[in-house]
Amino acid sequence: MKKILFATSVCLFLTGGTLKPAAAPVSAQTPFVMAQTNNSKTSPATPTQQIEILSTGAEPRQELRFTPPANTKQTVNITTTMDAASSVGGQAVPKFKIPTSVMKMDVTVTQVDPNGDIHLQFAYTDADVVADSAVPPELLESMRSTIQQLVGLNGTYITDNRGQVKSGNFDLPEGSDPITEQLFEQLSNSLDQFSSPVPAEAIGKGAKWRVTSSLNLSGINLSQSTIYELVDLQDNVATINVTLEQNANTQNLTLPGTPAGADFTLKSLTSQGQGQMIMPLNAAMPTRSNVSISSNNEMSIKDPNSKTETTLTTQLSMQMALESQFQE
Repeated sequence: MKKILFATSVCLFLTGGTLKPAAAPVSAQTPFVMAQTNNSKTSPATPTQQIEILSTGAEPRQELRFTPPANTKQTVNITTTMDAASSVGGQAVPKFKIPTSVMKMDVTVTQVDPNGDIHLQFAYTDADVVADSAVPPELLESMRSTIQQLVGLNGTYITDNRGQVKSGNFDLPEGSDPITEQLFEQLSNSLDQFSSPVPAEAIGKGAKWRVTSSLNLSGINLSQSTIYELVDLQDNVATINVTLEQNANTQNLTLPGTPAGADFTLKSLTSQGQGQMIMPLNAAMPTRSNVSISSNNEMSIKDPNSKTETTLTTQLSMQMALESQFQE
């Protein structure tokens, strides 16, 4: 089952490239493998997820399977709002407003195999930030120029009819800066970290299942537990509530765009999120979804020259709304 858009992680990581250090990771939806423009390749996913049925729900029950017809096209609009607070060495950093981002992408089902595998093609067609008088102009323009690097990002991927990604690839637009390229390369370490499959068993209203996985997002190794609840199923349209938790242990980090020789150590990271999606089983993307996520992390930074160590804490909150429309 699709959950939180790949675009959300893209937005966070691109924002992280502007607001150093990078924002804490959250889970994503659509998975792709890093490939240089005009040099694409397809890579298989290596499953690391576990699905546990907590409740099969009420009768009547049915097996949830995705069956979008070939040539199904959707235009997806994503609006993301973030807020961050941080402190350095115990001193609070002045808080500032982060501009809202808006993104648009087209998703097309290009082929459906006899075994139910779904081939999809996507392309980001627009990306911008919303003008806001409360945002410093230099930050607004910096974020705008960074997030607009999404325009032209395109690729393909294949899922089975339960939403498990099997393979995929994407092409970065020409002229992407090295930081963006490195962020996307880190994001592509494992395909299946972005998929959220439905159970193989028949389920009904009230059904719950847990998906656990080990992820690497933006260079951070973490564990994630996501609980899904089927709250409604009418005319093959599923309404699903989502609750997730992420945790990371102490680890050394290599962050793009940071000074050579700087030593970053993640001390702790915890994230909690909740949301809901409306997912037609005959579509590639939800018609509507929303999610709220809060994350707290603490890291230490050791200066390569003085070797002094500074502690940085960050609290990040994010709200994302998605709407999609079918196209002729």
